[in-house]
Amino acid sequence: MPIYIAIFCLLPLLAGLIPEYLVCRFTKRPPWKLLPPAAAVLITVLVALGRLSLWESEHSPVTQLLFVPGVPALFALLGMLLGWRLWKRLWGPRVVWEKRGRK
Repeated sequence: MPIYIAIFCLLPLLAGLIPEYLVCRFTKRPPWKLLPPAAAVLITVLVALGRLSLWESEHSPVTQLLFVPGVPALFALLGMLLGWRLWKRLWGPRVVWEKRGRK
């Protein structure tokens, strides 16, 4: 069971977090920042279409399509969100609120 969690959850999470952080950290233009999410969505669609075209059973492939490309894609997109939040927290501008003392 831990192997499945690592393969379907942790690896896609890291595979989303690391590229998103690096792209946000080292690029300045917005079109480059859209590359990791677009790549994740494209890979998910290609895997889903590939699995759907190979389906030969009489039962519905919905559960298989939700589990195999769906769960890793969800964790990859979550990793991208976490990578963006990490970049924003480390490198974004900070607002400092001054406390006004009473006289």
